[in-house]
Amino acid sequence: DLEAPFCIFSNISNFTSELREAFTEFMSKDGYISHNNLGECMRTMGYMPTEMELIELSQQICECGGKLDFEDFVELMGPKMLAETADMIGVKELRDAFKEFDSNGDGLISLLELREAMKKLMGEQVTNREINEILRDIDLNGDGLVDFEGKDNTSTILLLLQLSFYFWFQSLCG
Repeated sequence: DLEAPFCIFSNISNFTSELREAFTEFMSKDGYISHNNLGECMRTMGYMPTEMELIELSQQICECGGKLDFEDFVELMGPKMLAETADMIGVKELRDAFKEFDSNGDGLISLLELREAMKKLMGEQVTNREINEILRDIDLNGDGLVDFEGKDNTSTILLLLQLSFYFWFQSLCG
């Protein structure tokens, strides 16, 4: 059962509720948030964007029609909230998530284990090439394995966070 790695965020349902509440509060009657309301909306969730960040976001939104639907809003705010939360995740939770990927219990995530986990999570849309690229990015010592304790630790944490966000985003918008 691969749902355990995605429970490392005990507040995941709170994130969903918070995003939905903020979106609903600032959306117009047509179901969108305009770029003009984005800064205030972000601040109500405790995220304090810089002026430069707001300008860049407004430009991106204007290029896409000037409005955000809920899915775009989640895509925008999810990673920002996740990044802030990453600092609060305990080592025990990350270790538990790592163990879920480490199906043979040897303390390492092999290419085969990563492939099995990702195919279960994302279905057949993940190619072997994509999985190999991900492993190459996180396997800092080049041994074809990802460990929790060694040099790959930071990359392992990033992998777990990325996969967790992917699963969370799919559950919200899928």
